[in-house]
Amino acid sequence: MDEEFLMAEDEEEAPSPSSSYQTKKLDQFQDQIEKGFTAMQTSLEYLMKTINRNPDRIIFDAENIIVLGNLATYTVPVESVVSKLKNPFVGGGGLHATKTTRKGELKGRETHACIQPDYKNVSELPGCDVLDSYFLMLLNDDRFILQKAHSPLRRAILMLYGLSVSPASEVMKTWIKSTTGGDYKPEESAIEIKGTHGWHWRVSDANPLVNGFTIWFKKPRQRTWTKVVDDSTNFEYNYHYDDVLSILELLSDSPRVLIQDEPYASDEYFMQQVAKHHPPVAQRIENDNAERATS
Repeated sequence: MDEEFLMAEDEEEAPSPSSSYQTKKLDQFQDQIEKGFTAMQTSLEYLMKTINRNPDRIIFDAENIIVLGNLATYTVPVESVVSKLKNPFVGGGGLHATKTTRKGELKGRETHACIQPDYKNVSELPGCDVLDSYFLMLLNDDRFILQKAHSPLRRAILMLYGLSVSPASEVMKTWIKSTTGGDYKPEESAIEIKGTHGWHWRVSDANPLVNGFTIWFKKPRQRTWTKVVDDSTNFEYNYHYDDVLSILELLSDSPRVLIQDEPYASDEYFMQQVAKHHPPVAQRIENDNAERATS
C-alpha cells in the first residue's frame, strides 16, 4: 500500500474555522443522519415482517403489545417503545423490564423480566433492529432462556411458576442440571441436590401455607428425608435467599460452609436449624458464641 496513503490515513485531522471546512463537516453530519434514517427505515421493514408473520402471537390491546412466548406471556407498553424510538436520549439506556404472566394469561400472578438483546454492538444498531430482536427473543423464550446472558429471564420464570409443573419445566430441568447438578422434579415441586460430606438436600415449594421454600436433608446412608427448615422466609438474611437458585448455591456447599467458613458466610437461622441434627455445626455455633463473649 502507498506510504503516503498510510500517513494520510493515520494523520490527525486539523479542525479549521474556514467556511470550506465547516461546510464539509456539516455535509458529513447530514450524511450520517440521513444514513441513520435509511437504516431505521430498513430495520422497520424487518420489524413489521416479524409482526406480520406472527399475527396469532404478537397481538395488540388498547395500550400494549402482547407477545405470546412458548413459556410465558409478555406485555410491552406501546408508549414506552415508541418514546424510545422517537427520542433515545430520554429515560436512560436499554429496554424497560417487561411484565411477565403465565402462558396464555394476562392476569393473575406476574413478575418482570429485564431482557436485553445480546448484540455487543447494540448501541450502533437502529432502534427497530433492537426491537425486532427483542420480539424474536420473547417469541423463542424457550431457546433464549438457556443462554448464559439471560439469567433475568430464568429468575422471572422461576418466580412466576415456582417449582411445580409448567410450560418451562423441561427447559428448567436441563438448565438446573447443567449449572447446579441438581435434579429438578416438577411433578413433586422439588429440586434435589448434592451437598458436601455426602449429604443430599431437597427444596420444595409445594406447601401452599409456606411463603418460601421447605428444606430437607439426608445424611450418608440415611434413607428418609429429615425436614430442617419449614419456611425459608424465616432465614435471618431471607432477602439473600428469596429465590431457589440462591438457596441451591447455599445447599451445594453445606454442611461444609456451616462448619468451616467465616462467621456469617451463611445464614445464622439456617445454621441453628442444622445444628439440631449435626453436632459439628452446633460446635461451630458454640465456638463463635464463646469468641464473641471474650472479644
